[in-house]
Order: sequence, then C-alpha cells, then structure tokens
Amino acid sequence: MYWYAAGAVICLVFAWYFKPKTATSSLRLLTLIMASGFLLAALQEGMAKTEEKKYQLARNEPGQGSQEREFLVNGWEEIKDYPFTVEIAEKKLTKKQRKQCLDQAKKELDQVIIGENISLDQVTKPLFLPEYLQDGAVEVSYSFSDYEVFRPDGSLEQEPKEPVLAEITAELSCQEESCLYQFYVRAVPREKSAQELFEEKLKALIEKENQRESAIFVELPEELDGKTLTWKEDKEKTGVVIVFMATALGVGMILREKENQKRKEAERKKQMLFDYAGIVGKLSLLLGAGMNISHAWEKIALSYRRQRESGEIGCRFAYEEMLGTFYEMQDGIGELQAYENFGKRCQLGAYRKLSSMLVQNVRKGAKGMQKLLEEEEWEAYEQRKSWAKRAGEEAGTKLLLPMGIMLVIVLAILMIPAGMSLNL
Repeated sequence: MYWYAAGAVICLVFAWYFKPKTATSSLRLLTLIMASGFLLAALQEGMAKTEEKKYQLARNEPGQGSQEREFLVNGWEEIKDYPFTVEIAEKKLTKKQRKQCLDQAKKELDQVIIGENISLDQVTKPLFLPEYLQDGAVEVSYSFSDYEVFRPDGSLEQEPKEPVLAEITAELSCQEESCLYQFYVRAVPREKSAQELFEEKLKALIEKENQRESAIFVELPEELDGKTLTWKEDKEKTGVVIVFMATALGVGMILREKENQKRKEAERKKQMLFDYAGIVGKLSLLLGAGMNISHAWEKIALSYRRQRESGEIGCRFAYEEMLGTFYEMQDGIGELQAYENFGKRCQLGAYRKLSSMLVQNVRKGAKGMQKLLEEEEWEAYEQRKSWAKRAGEEAGTKLLLPMGIMLVIVLAILMIPAGMSLNL
C-alpha cells in the first residue's frame, strides 16, 4: 500500500511540475492518470487489509443461490497466504417459513399462469409456466393430463374444435419442502376473424375441387355463401420497385446534400473574395489614422457586429471570421496565433496572404505595413473588377436561351398571320 501511495505522490509532483509552458498537455494528463491509478491501488489494498480480520460473511436471500469467495488464509507456521475458496450457502428457511412460501407461490401461480388469456376457463393462447416463483425461492415443474392439446411449455398443440378440459399438476419445491398443486384449465376454440373464416371456407371448396377424379382442370369457385367471387392473378412485384425507389431516393438525397454543401461553400468563397478589398481598405485607412493592427481589427469586427445586430446588414462570412479572431484574442490567444487561425479558417489564398502580412507586422513592426495594404487593396479592387466582368459575361450567356425563345415567339407571331393571309 505504501509503495502505491509513494508512486501517486511522485506522479502528482511531476504533474505539478509539468506546467503547460514546460510540457505538452498530454504528458501532464498521463501523469495525472498514473497518479489516479496508484491512489486506487493503494485504496484497494488498504481496504483488503482492513477486511483480513472480518470472519462474518453475508448469505444470500433464499432463491438467490450460493456464492463463492476467494480468500488467503494464514494459520500454520508453514502455511502463508494459502488460497482457499469458501462456498457460502443461501439462507435456510424454517419449516413454517417454507410452508408459507409454498402457499404464497400457489397464489402467485394462479395469477401469472393465465398469461394473455381471459381466464383458465377460456384458454385460447399459450399459458405462462414460470420455472421459479417467490423471487426464485420456489422451483416449479409441470405436467399435463392431455398432451394432445397442450405442449409441455404451455402452448397449444393444436386448436381444439370444441372445449377440452385438462388437468395441470405443478410440483412446488422450496429447499427441503415440496408439495403438489393441481388445477384444471379449459382450452376453447378462439374466435376467428372474418378473413380467417373466409380463407377456411375457400380452402375447403378448393380442396373439394381437387378431390374430383379424372378432372383435367381445377375450376376456381365463383360463389361463396351466396356472394360472387372474382379472381385475378397477382403478378405485380411491388417489393422490388419499392426497394429500388427507396434506394434511389436515399442516393438522391445524399447527392443533393453534397451539392448543396458545394453550392454553399462556393457562395461563401465568392462572398469572402468580394469583401476582401473592403477589409484591406478599412485596415489601411485605420492604420493611416494612427491605429495599430489589433485596434483596427477590433474596430472593424465590432462595427460589423453592431450593424448585424441592428439588422443593417446580413451575415458576411469574412467579417464573421474577423469577429471570431477578435474573440480568440479576448480569450487570451496570442495575436500571432489568432491571425494564423484566421487564415486557416478562411481557406482562401487572398486571406492567407493577409494573415501572413499581419503576422509579419506583429513580428517585425508596423514599418511599411500601410504601403503593403494599399498595394494589396489596389490588387484586390482590380481582381474584383475582373470578377464582375466575368459575372456579367456569364449572365449574358445565360440570357441567350430565353432571348432565343422570345425571338422565335416574335417571329411566329409575325409569320403565322402573314402565311394565313397568303393562303386566303
């Protein structure tokens, strides 16, 4: 026990020594886990030593069975920590208690044997024959007087055509005491549904038709109980169609979800690239006004948050990432790491370049930073112009088809009346 306690203390000392600045969090966590293991081992051994002088062992309640415990026994000089298995029997009941337990078991059996039936006088479903009663204190075995109707497990061998009375003998055993409990059950025909009666009568007619000698064909009945029957062969394989449609629907939903994700990602990138020039311009303007990078970043992020909360503008992904970077710095993350995280989250070359510029500014100072931002702003605006031009060309291309359709409609409006007037 003392060795385990010493190991726990050593591990705790190492965990205290390994602060986040001097070691990784995983190494510190490992030492804490090892300390917990040593403490649990010391506690278990200490509890085991306190139990060495306890000789009274609790016995299970009647019906729970015996138990086995492993001990190390010492006594003789030449015997040290000898392993020995002790079997502890369950509690023994007095004769009066056993009789009371058997009487209670009979009452319990009367309640549970019915199962899903209404009563023992109208048995149409399987009986419930428990092997143990009174929480396992009483063991039960069963026998039937008529095995043509009931199986040994209490289910019906066959459905009776008329009520049948059967005797059940239950042998109840409680430790050394046993008794026989006999009672009667009556199996009755169950009430059949309209579909079952229809099927039964129809099968009888077809069986009668099959019994005709020297008949070449089997004629299906055209009437049953005064009602006309119509027949058609079931050739539809709807199951395969349903499975195929369900599979196609599932695949379509998955593909649609992926397409929506791609579309949202493309819209996000497009919006962020569109906002890039404005972000760089604001940073350049604020740096020229005398602010440092962190204050300029904070002003832009908080201004966006205020406008979004007031409903002046909607969600802009680039500004959301800037706001997230501001929150990181508020939570204690360093400026360098926060700007690097910003570039990684944006996942665009332009923003990675901006992140690199900001990191270099923090490391080497603000000298020349405004000029770099002005050049980057000019390049960004030129890039946005080219994107706008390309978007206009794409929109024009998309309008060609509706314009062509409108041209055909106009020509039809002009040519059809002219053609009709020539024919006249």
